[in-house]
Amino acid sequence: MALDFDGDFVRQAVAILLSANQLVAYWLAGNKNNFGWLLGVLGGIPWIAFIVVWDVWGLAPLVIGLQIIYIRNLVRWWRESHSDTVLDPPVVTAAKVGAPTAS
Repeated sequence: MALDFDGDFVRQAVAILLSANQLVAYWLAGNKNNFGWLLGVLGGIPWIAFIVVWDVWGLAPLVIGLQIIYIRNLVRWWRESHSDTVLDPPVVTAAKVGAPTAS
């Protein structure tokens, strides 16, 4: 039995690896790890190459949409994690001052 590594096998293997990358990116992002969004953005580059090389233009809207979501969320989450949190000032109540009373 011989394995035939033709173009279809390579195409399927690349698609599986790229899909695995996207799943890992979503997993990391779901765990509030900003690296997940970065991995998703960077993972779009090989997807674009995949679409062009193997002429599967039906995936282009999905990849473009995912890149918009990845970039938006990466920027949003990065800003939230690096923002200076302003705490509300403590509430100070006036003390009652007066002469002591005899009981």
